[in-house]
Amino acid sequence: MNYENISYYNLVKFLHLIGMAAWFGTALTVSIIWSRKNINDKSLILDLITKVEMPASFFIPLTGVLMTIDKMHWLSSGWMQIKICIGLLTVVFTHLSRAKLIHCDMEDDYIRQKFTMNRNLGLLGLSIILVIVGFN
Repeated sequence: MNYENISYYNLVKFLHLIGMAAWFGTALTVSIIWSRKNINDKSLILDLITKVEMPASFFIPLTGVLMTIDKMHWLSSGWMQIKICIGLLTVVFTHLSRAKLIHCDMEDDYIRQKFTMNRNLGLLGLSIILVIVGFN
């Protein structure tokens, strides 16, 4: 394999896409597990969020910044600015849902609804980002 053709940008972009796949896959998996409405799955969900989703929600913006440094012209695109805003909101919803899971009593219906709302908004944000990137 000719490693001279692999650029820094392409490597970071590949890592960005791997992180996105991990984050989206985990978000979808957590939503499916949570839809079973079994409170005993709380530790499994917390493990998935902590070990995969949280690192990905840090790693993706980091690689995004590294790609932007390499190709600054992307910031002049309106779709990229929308993608960044939605991505940051998705990080917020992801962290809010984890905070609910750790610090709140999941036996309470209201708390479970708030957790579900945050999870669904995060999943919606990731889905919108995939659509934006897919069309550009």
